[in-house]
Amino acid sequence: MKLVRIVKSWIGQYKENLLFNRLLAVLGIDILVKLSGIILLPLYLRLMTQEEYGLYGYLLSIILTFSGVLNFGLYIPLSKYYHDYEDARDKGRLLFTIFCLLGIVIAIVVLPIYYFGWDYHFVKILFKNSIDYASYRGPVLLAVLVSVLNFMLTSFFFTSEKISHLKKYNIFRIICINVFTVLFLYLLSGKDSVRTRLESTYVVELILFLIFSYYYAKELETKFSRKMAYTSLRLALPVMVSAVFGIVINFSDKFFLEKYGSFKNMSYYYLAVSCASVIPMLFASFQNAWLPLFLKEKDIQKNISKTNKLLVRLFLVFLVLSIGILIFLKILLQFGIIPGKYLQTIYVLPILLVSQIISALVPLYSNYLVYFEKTHIASITGLIISCISIGLSLALIPKYGVYGAALVSCVSNACYFAIYFFIVRAYTRKKLLTNPIAEL
Repeated sequence: MKLVRIVKSWIGQYKENLLFNRLLAVLGIDILVKLSGIILLPLYLRLMTQEEYGLYGYLLSIILTFSGVLNFGLYIPLSKYYHDYEDARDKGRLLFTIFCLLGIVIAIVVLPIYYFGWDYHFVKILFKNSIDYASYRGPVLLAVLVSVLNFMLTSFFFTSEKISHLKKYNIFRIICINVFTVLFLYLLSGKDSVRTRLESTYVVELILFLIFSYYYAKELETKFSRKMAYTSLRLALPVMVSAVFGIVINFSDKFFLEKYGSFKNMSYYYLAVSCASVIPMLFASFQNAWLPLFLKEKDIQKNISKTNKLLVRLFLVFLVLSIGILIFLKILLQFGIIPGKYLQTIYVLPILLVSQIISALVPLYSNYLVYFEKTHIASITGLIISCISIGLSLALIPKYGVYGAALVSCVSNACYFAIYFFIVRAYTRKKLLTNPIAEL
């Protein structure tokens, strides 16, 4: 009977938890969206050659890395300021201002690059191995832009608490993207499967974005606010600068691996990256639900207490999940569901899983830089870690290949976590000493 009361008490506690309820409402479907590509990995690995899979993984890394910069950190003021305005028209002006800022800065950056053909020069730097970039140019541009737009729309759904719309959006993405991608890969077998997969995936993504962006447009108040634009950029630009350094940190392992290896060798690494990416994908879903609640809470002590609890719980969850991923991959390889030519993946995967656990926990502390509106610290930290990452890449990857790349990723993320931990701890202590009530 005592055990039953304890269980009921535990269930009741979580029933009243806003974060838990929000996660329960969307996390399952949001996770399925992100994991669908991984769940279907055995199928994709058979519809693409090993070299094609290696090239697709490298291109996808480039797309996701640069799309992370091209949102210019504008999702931060969206999450930070949306609930600061009580009037619907003020919220509408904020949404319109952020929409205009995003469109303007993307145009300023992307149009000259593609008009003057500067992207061809970037490709020469990014690729040692020869590729027909002209055939991928359009799909890559589409993929980058659609990734930015989808990220902003998802951030809006979470921030505005339109959870039912987000669930529908993600359900359609699960079904439509995978059905059409697999269908076209099968029908166009023998043709360039890398281009086929990129085009089918991101054309479907664009169509779904245009349909569901109706809910964003519905709230717009078509009046640009200079004041909102200034405060948004002041908060967002340091995040963007940090994201630029993030390119170096998160992409240097893949960049140098491409320089010192082949697409066939990279296929092992990208399969391991795909399996390990389950962890940051899960955390991204959690972060989308957690960040608006974190920023709304004005009591620093409460946020610190919640952060410490989440840190321990997430670490344990990700540790158990990592063991499960390793066992699952071993089974898939053992029974030939994933071809035996990818066997080397099982040896590099543990290092990448440790790296991704650390990487997923870093935002729990970097959130405080947004909370205190000290996002410039992220830029300084990013510069330091970038230098460490490049140095380690040059030292380890030429000698140890995929294992060196995995170690670079692991050490870089560990340094990131350590720096943020000590910076945030010092800053929160200072805030609590100067303002014990901690009302911002």
